[in-house]
Amino acid sequence: MNSFIKTCTAMAAASVLLVACGGGNDDDPTPSNEPGVLTVTESSVDGLSGVYGNGALNLTDVERFNPVGSTPELCSFRFDGANKVGSSATAFGDLRYRSNTDGLYVAYITFAGREFASGEAIDTAVVRSLDRVELTRKVLTATDGSGATVRVSGIVPMRTNRPAGC
Repeated sequence: MNSFIKTCTAMAAASVLLVACGGGNDDDPTPSNEPGVLTVTESSVDGLSGVYGNGALNLTDVERFNPVGSTPELCSFRFDGANKVGSSATAFGDLRYRSNTDGLYVAYITFAGREFASGEAIDTAVVRSLDRVELTRKVLTATDGSGATVRVSGIVPMRTNRPAGC
């Protein structure tokens, strides 16, 4: 009986650790065959301007979230693996858009360790027929309160197995 209790306790502890560490979910971007590229221009931060994305990006699945409160239902996915050409810097991001709309609701993109964001749909397009999000000279502002900005153009692919409306 004592070994049964020890076995059950060990299994319970392992389960708790897996949940706490995020094991068993698909929250981390995984390799895709889809190319993506982001070009940063007019950066107010030295060294951030350039081309990010020299191959296929890593992507999460697009998921639909319907939060409680005033935030609308959103479709969301993340990407990483956008390596800066000629540098060791990388870019990764979290893109969110409302169901059945054609522009981003909010974009968070980190370039070389510095996060930038925008909560405006202008200069963005969610192109479901081509499975991608397009940015056209989109101004993103640093989330650290410094007021630093970058202007971003490019394409971020989306996985094809999206929920309806996403």
